[in-house]
Amino acid sequence: MKQRKPSSFLGGWLMAVMLLCSAASIAQTLSITGKVTDKSTQEGIIGASVLIEGTDNGVITDIDGNFKLSNVPANGTLAISYIGYVKQMIPIQGKTHFEVILEEDSQTLDEVVIVGYGVQKKVNLTGSVSAVKGDALETRPVVDATQSLQGLVPGLTVSNSGSGRPGATGTLSLRGQGNLSGNSAPYVLVDGVEMALSDVNPNDIENISVLKDAAACAIYGARAAYGVILVTTKKGTEGKMRASYQGTVGWTTPTVLPDMVNSLDFVKFWNAGVNNTGASNRAYSAEKIADLEQFMRDPSSVNPWADLLPGQSLNAAFENSELGLGNTDYFDLHYKDFSFKHNHNLSFSGGSKKAQYYISAGYYNEDGILRYADIDYTRYTLNSNITSELTKWLKVKFNTKFTHSDTNTPFNDAQSGLGGGLSEGFYHSLARFRPTVSPIDPNGHFTELSLVPYLQSGTYTNTQRDRFTITTGVELRPLKDWFIFFDYTYKQSNLEYKALNKAPYIYEQDNETLTQVARSEMGIVRDGQFTRAYGRTRYQTINLYTNYMFTLADSHNFTVMAGYQEEDNDYSWMYNSITGLYSTSNPSVTMGSGDKIVQDTRQNWATRGFFGRINYDFDGRYLVEVNGRYDGSSRFAKGNRWGFFPSVSLGWNIHREKFMESAASFLSNLKLRASYGLLGNQADAALYTFASTMSLSGGLGSYIFSDGRHHYTNPAGVINPEVTWEKVESKNIGVDFGFFGNALTGSVDVFQRDTKDMLGRAIVLPDMFGAAVPSSNNACMRNRGWELTLNYRGKIGKDIDYSIGGSLSDATSEVTEYQNENKDDPAGQWYVGRKVGEIWGYRADGLIQTQEEADAYNAAYDLTYISGKLWEPGDVKYKDLDGNKRIDRGDNRLGNGKDVKGNMGDQEIIGNTTPRYQYTLNGSISWKGLTLSMMFQGVGKRDWAPGGAYFWGFGPYAQVTVFKEHMDFWTPDNPGAYYPKPYINSAGGVGPFQNKNTQTSDRYLQSAAYCRLKNLTLSYNLPELWVNKVGLQKVQVFFSGENLLTFTKLKGMFDPEAIFLKNTYTSEGGKNYPMNRVLSLGFIVNL
Repeated sequence: MKQRKPSSFLGGWLMAVMLLCSAASIAQTLSITGKVTDKSTQEGIIGASVLIEGTDNGVITDIDGNFKLSNVPANGTLAISYIGYVKQMIPIQGKTHFEVILEEDSQTLDEVVIVGYGVQKKVNLTGSVSAVKGDALETRPVVDATQSLQGLVPGLTVSNSGSGRPGATGTLSLRGQGNLSGNSAPYVLVDGVEMALSDVNPNDIENISVLKDAAACAIYGARAAYGVILVTTKKGTEGKMRASYQGTVGWTTPTVLPDMVNSLDFVKFWNAGVNNTGASNRAYSAEKIADLEQFMRDPSSVNPWADLLPGQSLNAAFENSELGLGNTDYFDLHYKDFSFKHNHNLSFSGGSKKAQYYISAGYYNEDGILRYADIDYTRYTLNSNITSELTKWLKVKFNTKFTHSDTNTPFNDAQSGLGGGLSEGFYHSLARFRPTVSPIDPNGHFTELSLVPYLQSGTYTNTQRDRFTITTGVELRPLKDWFIFFDYTYKQSNLEYKALNKAPYIYEQDNETLTQVARSEMGIVRDGQFTRAYGRTRYQTINLYTNYMFTLADSHNFTVMAGYQEEDNDYSWMYNSITGLYSTSNPSVTMGSGDKIVQDTRQNWATRGFFGRINYDFDGRYLVEVNGRYDGSSRFAKGNRWGFFPSVSLGWNIHREKFMESAASFLSNLKLRASYGLLGNQADAALYTFASTMSLSGGLGSYIFSDGRHHYTNPAGVINPEVTWEKVESKNIGVDFGFFGNALTGSVDVFQRDTKDMLGRAIVLPDMFGAAVPSSNNACMRNRGWELTLNYRGKIGKDIDYSIGGSLSDATSEVTEYQNENKDDPAGQWYVGRKVGEIWGYRADGLIQTQEEADAYNAAYDLTYISGKLWEPGDVKYKDLDGNKRIDRGDNRLGNGKDVKGNMGDQEIIGNTTPRYQYTLNGSISWKGLTLSMMFQGVGKRDWAPGGAYFWGFGPYAQVTVFKEHMDFWTPDNPGAYYPKPYINSAGGVGPFQNKNTQTSDRYLQSAAYCRLKNLTLSYNLPELWVNKVGLQKVQVFFSGENLLTFTKLKGMFDPEAIFLKNTYTSEGGKNYPMNRVLSLGFIVNL
């Protein structure tokens, strides 16, 4: 018994401890209840998230805002959140009931937007401004921010003018075409300095503001007639040093490549075409077709060069002939399956309360997609932003940016327009050679017709660009609300270009003899050419401006700003080129026996401007902004040099009125805006409109003297000293709105822009005048349009956040004044009432199906204006719109409605190339660090009038280009075909035949509307617990794709974004470097 007492004591002690622990455990978990209400309405919030911080234990409030939650730790923390409200963190501290009041999140309303010479709260904006955060650009696999903006800003059109070439950038236009020349790009400022978007590393961008109307732009005066894009780069913040690295690797493929037919289908098309023109002697024989069939079954079983005669040159062997055997797809031959690109960015930021810094470096490299051409683009960027507070009233800043780019390609530089390399006629010739000829000669070398020898001849162009910008400035604060700013910027851009043009050699049949070849459309110089060019632009600007803010009677808030700016631009250019090179291995512009071209250009311009702005608001409800700028430009004569450009805008925050209090439960924001302003434009004016100048010829003259050819001086032109600013009058009305705590936000804008005093067509003078008549400020154009933006963000459960949004915009442009009173040649000339992008053409009535129908059509109508040939089955019928039994375009004028009559016969406006109803749809969904986002971008309506061999397939012998779409041509067995009967003949003989079918008509008018999955990004942020353990702040991995899917009715050989582009050789749609589809992988690491 005595031995059991300790055991009983120990058992009792253990039992007591267990009971105490159990009681403590029970005491530490609770069941709680509560209600979540809106502070302003005192009503319950439905669907608010109530979560125990750091756990997955949570619920959603019911229809009355009530919640109940069990297993709640007594010492835990409640996290209550709802879209559009400030998140609440409430310690539990053993309580079991909670009354939670959520306050509307004013972040959206208090969000500041960068505007001219300052910032404004978004809620107080009276102008039309769109903002893009840098985060939206961070993971996009594009070369620069220009391409990233496509689809992100309503009304902003991005045209990929460089197509998909490595390093190519786009061009921007805002709210339609602004003037006759199309020279209406927005004014781009990066940290207050004029700069191309392509010169900015997208990873350095903090935010972008796009100013659209006169109220927003007038402070920049004459440089901002067609909008302003303000880019703000990242800056340092107080705290310990933070380092960030982002790296991506990507693979590029063409979005569209034409699908060439095989040799047998080509022969079928060819034979039909030559037989239709009576050239049956050029048809492939049955024997040749049998040989082709055998070659396609087993290429090794027949000799593709059996038709080659002994001693016959391999130079362009079998070109434009029915000889040889092959089955060549030239797009498969020349284009790789993919090309490689990679991008790396490293930044450091931090600082103390007195000084902050941000320093970054970037590297980008992209290879070309052509298999045998050495094409690549490399860019290096450096950026630094340093600010320091020397005293409480004095701050200084120092900002530097440097970009170096290096472009290698055998082709002429498309961006600068410089020559000396291969012509982009390569893309013209790429598919016009017949697939029935082998690209490999009998000795295993590439043939001249394959074009590969030209790409491998050693011909090259190299373009190096350096852009350096330094800005230094001070900020003075004499009084609490008075600020004085002074900035000085020096920017220098250098270009160095060199090009070597070498004619290739090909082997002859003996595999020893070499023959030099120089195809004209490839731009080859037979005896060699070497080119060097240097360009330098130096730009300086100073800005001195001051802001003063004050309030009267507690409700009248004023901000007054005034300033001065001047800018000077100096440009110099040297160009040297020589032919007849002594050496192509070590070429020099001093070593050649041929023509030598030397160009020396020096020019400069300057502007001065005084500007001011007054902002007023009464109690945050009634808003007024007045801007004015007085600008002078060196481009104009003394009496026309200066112009004053004012604007005024009004705003009304309706939701802040007392009579709207009843709507406060669902209405978060409602603002009405209206603006009017006048801006100037000098972009179309020559640098010296007031001075008659004499220019030196760009090349050598045609006359040969004893010592060769010489440069010559062009005669001085006639000037118009009255030329002055184009004036842009802008009107805008807009509404901004937000509902449900700004979970749903949007805006609507309607605008009109009138460009007056445009440089237009000069008055017509007799030929005896003897000189070109200078342009005058005598034309006007009107733009009208609208923009709509909607965005919604929400939450599903406690872990899923999502957003969905979109934009839709439209704009048209119409000429309202022009010197063409009789409206002559309305399809080719401007006239009053003409809309930009008009397409004139015939109305088609289908294809003729029978000989009887053809005979009746020929008998009923005079068709000789189009062709002297008779119409046959398979030809296009055109409607007689004016009923005169003659198919033509009448007088080719519309007349003046008075004494001069006119008509366009059977032609009328059948379409328009202006992109209409441009839209974007975007959305994202996030769950526990995993985020999927996508953006669709497109054009709802746009027309394209096609032409050339890429669309029709048929033509002269040397231009026949057959894609799979072309095989749907008319025959008696295929009466419902899309294409008419093909016609193929000599260059001089095919015209009368093909003219019957290739007239611009509504039957073959193409819809260039499209919807494209512009971007899809899937990212994952590693859990903070893992990341923090290794001393990091953030680790994100992501996949991003660009141009992944396209939906369009356009014929399959064309990309809807590329058909309106041209290269340095041709403007024919499709004959260009292809647009890119990009897949990339990347990661971001923040220390």
